[in-house]
Amino acid sequence: VPGPLIDVDVGQQLLVHFTNSLPEETTIHWHGVRLPAEMDGTPRMQKPVAPGGSFEYRFAFKDPGLFWFHPHIRSDDQVEKGLYGVIRVRAPDEPESDNESIWVLDDVSVLPDGSLPTYLDDESKMLGRQGNTLLINGQATPRLRWRAGALQRLRIVNVANGRFFNLALPGHKWRVIGTDGGLVPQPYDTERLLISPGERYDVMVIVDGEPGANLTLTNEPYERGHDTGKADPMPLAHIGISDETPLAGRQLPTSFPDLERLDDGPDEVTLDLNEKLVGEDLLFTINDATYPDVPLIEVPEGDLRRFAITNSSKMDHPFHLHGTFFQLLSLNDEAVPPQSLANKDTVIVPQMSTLRFVARFDEPGGWMYHCHILEHAEGGMMGEVNVTSP
Repeated sequence: VPGPLIDVDVGQQLLVHFTNSLPEETTIHWHGVRLPAEMDGTPRMQKPVAPGGSFEYRFAFKDPGLFWFHPHIRSDDQVEKGLYGVIRVRAPDEPESDNESIWVLDDVSVLPDGSLPTYLDDESKMLGRQGNTLLINGQATPRLRWRAGALQRLRIVNVANGRFFNLALPGHKWRVIGTDGGLVPQPYDTERLLISPGERYDVMVIVDGEPGANLTLTNEPYERGHDTGKADPMPLAHIGISDETPLAGRQLPTSFPDLERLDDGPDEVTLDLNEKLVGEDLLFTINDATYPDVPLIEVPEGDLRRFAITNSSKMDHPFHLHGTFFQLLSLNDEAVPPQSLANKDTVIVPQMSTLRFVARFDEPGGWMYHCHILEHAEGGMMGEVNVTSP
């Protein structure tokens, strides 16, 4: 845990010979990758691979960035048990750094006897599984070594079922240079790097500290609903500053090439996220329906759609759209500032708020959208977009 890194250049084609050795059916979904719909690994477009069965995935990478892969069948259980990996897609002109690392963030529940629980308690049903042990690349509180003055690049993905990571490093700010869909035109600084399940961030820091010093990377509390902000900070990693001579003269990047800005599409899709109890079952709904009964959204190939997503629940939901990127327009009717332009495929919709974004659907076929708290998706908070050819 995690699975092997797939390291490729933009434009390269990937061929995956997939065999299912599980005792249950599954697929591979290539999260964030723009590809043909029949390669997306969802029940909408692919018959699940039965135990002992096989399938070939074949597609080319259109976009540089950090992406990841995981099952889209019983994902709440299969991802929790470690079925995920990362894809780094490099551009010809990557930003320079002294060191580049990939951090795959996860958590897991470990019982006193060292075993992992197999049941889903009421809190996990509501919030998504949140473990008592935090992981970076499968290791609990690893010891990392950085060099003073070095320009450190970190590509970070949150693969946890339900945990939001809110990263803090004493004496440092995070220079955000990219997100789900690659580099952003205007990098920005933040003291806390908030990453919801499914999101990716590309950040840089200049290591500040005397040789021999030690820093503790922490996951800070974040109120995403139901008093989750009252939790204590949790150590995530220990970073030792090496005894090497500090490097000097490093500069953080301040700009990258502009992105194509999507026009604000004339047609608006309205979605309402909520939850309800039906008997003893907790269901997570879109427009008061649960998947597969959420009405299908029809979009002609090449068209733009504006989405207005209202979160009527009292917890944040990370919304993920397959097959394309989107750009944020407004939160609670307040326009997103121009410097926030980015290509996203996963975004936090805050509790009791309305978020608008615009997407262009260039690839025909069926595409899923859902909350990326995996217990919520499996509990009904999922729908489909059908992109029709002319």
